[in-house]
Amino acid sequence: MRLWTAIIAGFMTFCAHASSGLIFNVTLDYDLERNHTANQNAINELSEHLARRLGQPVRPVMTQNAERVGERIRTGAYDVILAPAQLIGVAMRHGYTPVARSDKPTRILLVGSRKSGLKGLEQTRGQRIVLPHRDSLVSEILRGELNAKGFSPNGYFSRVVHVTSYGAALYALQIGQADVAAVKEEVMQEWAPRNPDLAIIGTLAEVPLAGVAVKASLDDAVKERVRQAFTAVDGGLQARLTRVNFRQFDPADTADFTYVSERGHFTPEVLPGATIVTAEQVRQLLAQGVPLYDVRPESHYRQGHIPKAINLTYEMNSPKEVDYDDSLDRWDVSKLPKDRNSPMIFQCNGAECWYSYKAARMAVKLGYKKVHWFRTGLPAWKAAGYPVEQKT
Repeated sequence: MRLWTAIIAGFMTFCAHASSGLIFNVTLDYDLERNHTANQNAINELSEHLARRLGQPVRPVMTQNAERVGERIRTGAYDVILAPAQLIGVAMRHGYTPVARSDKPTRILLVGSRKSGLKGLEQTRGQRIVLPHRDSLVSEILRGELNAKGFSPNGYFSRVVHVTSYGAALYALQIGQADVAAVKEEVMQEWAPRNPDLAIIGTLAEVPLAGVAVKASLDDAVKERVRQAFTAVDGGLQARLTRVNFRQFDPADTADFTYVSERGHFTPEVLPGATIVTAEQVRQLLAQGVPLYDVRPESHYRQGHIPKAINLTYEMNSPKEVDYDDSLDRWDVSKLPKDRNSPMIFQCNGAECWYSYKAARMAVKLGYKKVHWFRTGLPAWKAAGYPVEQKT
């Protein structure tokens, strides 16, 4: 009966796709015009090319609202996604597999006046910065870089202004409305010959400009045909796509988008006032009698935890970002040692888990002097080959 149920469900899924076709989302970054006729024609032609390769209808949905697309990615609304790299990173965390990427990466640059003397992200702290749209690839990368350092843009710069396009960011810098701008390398290359007073003062990251991801639940053969469709575009179509800034694509996998998927989504890589420790260091501290607080929900703790770990759940209602309001959260700090010089360890479920970051940060805020944060948490403990207990 279960076999027949699975067969029928699979057949119904196939019929649904066969009748309505695959939904193909194309999200433009904020330096392309959504309503530009050439862009629309190129996407329609690309959709027809994809449909021929797949042997089934493809329904294109073109947008420039990255935030809305992110919401729909989380619900699995699209079958195939062509989007800026940061959205492919989001898709990786919500059941999608990358299959292609733009053939040449882009660099995210910090630009300033040649006379400013500024060099690198570190020297821009306290300056005024102008950024393209807050959901653009550049703004997402900047937030991710600062998040890794334990900052938000508003906490790092004296003033943050978002404008509608990349060109507008450089124009605002040129007329003195900001001290620093962040843009894609291609934008600076276009502006530099006409604006010799502007200079690159730092590089944030090198990332794919865009990528293609497919729903992981699709058949492997379909995924491969999508990959081939994007990496084997004929010369005429590719020339028309290139004219509207859609580059040639190369094959890709999750490794190509790991950085954009993790940066900004994972916890900061620093925590002032605390010591970040490894699995081996945690093992040594436990042997010395230092308490380890597993601050995940009790159900997670029961499924598997480090031996001797004490479950002290941090109830997180604040967002997963460095500028959170801890008054929104709940945590029974009365169960911590009374002595502020007592050593302690905080752990949850890896670098992407914010429970232990917030618990350790709260302990530092309360004045504890020997806080150890096991940032990589239970996954690192398991990877080191150390035992795990379950509680029934």
